[in-house]
Amino acid sequence: MARKLELVERYREEYGLNRCLRALSVSKSTWHRHRRPKVSRKDVELKEKVLRVVEDHPAYGYRRIQAELEARYGERVNHKRLRRLLSEWALALRRRVARSRPSGVRRILKEAKGKLNLIRGWEPEPFQALCTDFTEIKYAGGTKKAYLMAMLDPGSGWIAGWAVGKSANRELALRCWEKAKANLAAWGVEPRGMIVHHDQDSVYTSYRWLRQLLIEDKAVVSYCERGAKDNLWMESFWEHFKGENVSLFRDAATFEELEWVIGNKMKYYNLERRHSRLDYQSPVGYLLSEGSIPETLAETGAKSGSALGAHLASSAGLSEKPGV
Repeated sequence: MARKLELVERYREEYGLNRCLRALSVSKSTWHRHRRPKVSRKDVELKEKVLRVVEDHPAYGYRRIQAELEARYGERVNHKRLRRLLSEWALALRRRVARSRPSGVRRILKEAKGKLNLIRGWEPEPFQALCTDFTEIKYAGGTKKAYLMAMLDPGSGWIAGWAVGKSANRELALRCWEKAKANLAAWGVEPRGMIVHHDQDSVYTSYRWLRQLLIEDKAVVSYCERGAKDNLWMESFWEHFKGENVSLFRDAATFEELEWVIGNKMKYYNLERRHSRLDYQSPVGYLLSEGSIPETLAETGAKSGSALGAHLASSAGLSEKPGV
């Protein structure tokens, strides 16, 4: 074998490594194994120390071994080198981590695959469904980030509720849902039987979220099965809302200021911004023109200062900016 390896070394530049190995019936693994540099004396000495550490602390991973080597022997070893050597010496810690069992909700979703999206190919009327999702908003010159959740009525383009938080979690989602319910109630609409459509994020598959919607509020839940393709209403809304206001968000210096900016832009979106698919009416204007909300109720809500009134307040009546 030594003679074959010598011939490969001599002629590999002229004929190529693979041709030489095939001609002499030498495998690539044999070639690379014999070319591997010999173990240095330092590695041998280090292995002895590592073996003593592993014997005393069999559950230590490479980071703890690294710290123990330095404390016990004054041996400072680069963590990359130590991990490589532990692997070569077959001393790498092998832990058996139990796989987490999928929740009951996840098992149901898996079994119901293909039947989870209740609004695909459907053009809902106002107040028949709400689409929702989280999105990230950067502020303070892009150095900080917050999360925004909104609930959109695809039948009218109306944003029924929204909430901003520092994490995209259940608390934020439930806060958004409570806002949406309050605004629906102001229109005289109950959530019972309404479809709430979203992706399969852990927030939307949690027992707490589903208990509130399905059991407490008697709503119906629908899930995306093809990612963003199954939530085009929300994707379109985020594209316009974030694209048109990105500079305002980045200019917000604090979380409170960002929340104020988002609130005002939500009111503008609902009350003033003309939507081409609504015959260039605002969502609230469209709902009024279609008779989905009676004008008498709108006038009463505006005068009473209710949640409905907040949506009907004119841009001149917006709340003052924090700190101004």
